Amino acid sequence: MNDVGARSSKGLKLATSYTSTSLNEAVQLRLDTSNDAIKPQTLPEFFRETCEKYAELPALMWETTGKDKSWQTLSYAGYAKRVEQAALMLLHVGLEERSSLGILAFNCPEWFLAELGALRAGGIVAGIYPSNSPEAVHHALATSEATVCIVDDDKQMAKLRAIKHRLPRLKAVIQLHPPYDSFVDREEGFHSWQQLELSVYGTELQQELLRREQAIYANECAMLIFTSGTVGMPKAVMLSHDSIVFDAKIVSDTIENTVVGAERLVSYLPLSHIAAQVFDICLAMTFGGCVYFADKDALKGTLVRTFVKARPTRVFGVPRVFEKFQERLVAAEANAKPYSRLLLSKARELMTQHQLAKIAGEKCSMYGLAKYWLAARLIRPIREMLGLDQCKTFLTGGAPVTSELKHYFLGLDMPLGDIYGMSEMGGAVTMHAHITNLYSSGAPLRGIEMIIHEPDASGQGEIWLRGRNNFMGYLGEPAKTMESISAEGWVRTGDMGYLDTHGNVVLSGRLKEIIITSAGENIPPVHVEQLIGQELPCVSNVLLIGDHRKYLTVLLTLKTKCDPQTGLPLDELRAETIEWLQQLGLHQTHLSDLLNIRADLKLPSDSNALAAALKIDAEPKLLAALEAGIKRANVNAISNAQRVQKFALLPHEFTTATGELGPTLKIRRNIVRAKYAPLIDRLYK
Repeated sequence: MNDVGARSSKGLKLATSYTSTSLNEAVQLRLDTSNDAIKPQTLPEFFRETCEKYAELPALMWETTGKDKSWQTLSYAGYAKRVEQAALMLLHVGLEERSSLGILAFNCPEWFLAELGALRAGGIVAGIYPSNSPEAVHHALATSEATVCIVDDDKQMAKLRAIKHRLPRLKAVIQLHPPYDSFVDREEGFHSWQQLELSVYGTELQQELLRREQAIYANECAMLIFTSGTVGMPKAVMLSHDSIVFDAKIVSDTIENTVVGAERLVSYLPLSHIAAQVFDICLAMTFGGCVYFADKDALKGTLVRTFVKARPTRVFGVPRVFEKFQERLVAAEANAKPYSRLLLSKARELMTQHQLAKIAGEKCSMYGLAKYWLAARLIRPIREMLGLDQCKTFLTGGAPVTSELKHYFLGLDMPLGDIYGMSEMGGAVTMHAHITNLYSSGAPLRGIEMIIHEPDASGQGEIWLRGRNNFMGYLGEPAKTMESISAEGWVRTGDMGYLDTHGNVVLSGRLKEIIITSAGENIPPVHVEQLIGQELPCVSNVLLIGDHRKYLTVLLTLKTKCDPQTGLPLDELRAETIEWLQQLGLHQTHLSDLLNIRADLKLPSDSNALAAALKIDAEPKLLAALEAGIKRANVNAISNAQRVQKFALLPHEFTTATGELGPTLKIRRNIVRAKYAPLIDRLYK
């Protein structure tokens, strides 16, 4: 690795503003607000420091493809060498200084190598979701000023083949994995990663790499994160080197009892998202951890297999990931012998009591410790089955977490700690590593300022944030940047919430998602949806409707199984749904029988989904039970205006394959409302 010397002596690039919308400008850093010893660093500096400190420790582990599958290990010393080679490769094919490298691929070692190589070469990284359409890919590459793009396989290469002629700055496309079409490595501008990595690059290119790396500053843009965007194409969030490194370090400082060289993480959430960038790439480096890579089907059911191999010590997942674990365990328990189910139920009950007492700060008696020990012995095989028996931290965020889900995992000695963050803040903002309650997302991390803007009588308002991890701006969009960042540097999050008496952040929904009824009542939908979900364990999705309407209604979906290959919802009901129905005297095992619709109508297209929804003639006992559950939820409503009056059943669960969930498994509310607009209108007639 070339020695570029100590960068800290060089200082920061001259900047006159805390914001920027250009890849060629730097920004001022809010060093006075951090009040700590974390020095500004570029990501290449941070990476170099890590590799020198932990040279012999394992950094990355992955399973090879083909007939002779095996797990490969790369040490931090080897990691550094391969990143340098990747940087030379990118220079060779034409990556321009202060231009972007687009990466259109699922998580893999090459993702990490390419990213860190591009950053060493003075580039910017722009991750693109593999599920994006060719037009969305074109938007990302054009917006990010990409001069090189890396793609996963031949399917992703086909997207680039179709749009490359419309991208005059794009010099090269590199394909990571076979099979390769005939033009790869034959036509100019189309390369395979393997061929480039085997090449030898001369001293002239190495000197250019050294020059570029010496010209990088911590207050320049390092990464673009594309927002999901509810309307129109997504915006590109600009994050500086310092923002990302700073956030990773304050998260690392907050996680308790880390052991250098002994921490194991699994990379499976999209690296196009800031959460995976901070957790997988940067957080692992702070304590010399090893990252294992899951395969492409991780979220379709193979994640547990990787967990069993890796035995991760820290896990982060969106709530849907933990819901899938719960579904798997509930199904397994349903097939167990009655005596085993009884023992497990009692063990979960004892464990939940122990965890709740611990959260409340109560001292545990010797008798209590004995009960905990016994419960842990019974529960341990379940954690081993999930590959989570050595995991010490379970973090979840990105979407609301139900109380029912938290209690379920408390019973498995797996307390879920909330983490709240956003792309515009470079990652995490609050974290509940040491859980003190089940309703909040914890207190702000050190160095981050937070205020509740214009709170109402109950103290609730929009959350505003400020710190070193502030984003620079939206690339090429000064007006939208000014809308998001106040003159005093506060990032307007668009999230509603309040601070409890202990300074913990309690989230209540998105400002843009706030429903304003025709009577002028402001209603955060998440709270109402959670109340209904708690009363109806058979329901997988609850979506509140009522903006500019006289009263509230909800759309409901029942829990069904999912095709592990396609991700499409199946007709077969889940075990917990069947058990709940049996209590009503209903014995259907398939959704189509329960709703009296044709199974073949439940397809991902809008027209077929709507056709099925309009023809639903559900069992009267089911409708009565759902209505009763909604009435029970209404009892706990904050006001009469927050009570739900009507509901409608939908013909399938929300999934990414059917379009209702985005890449990070959040509900795309506008999509659902548009898809079922005629059905919603019927609820108001």
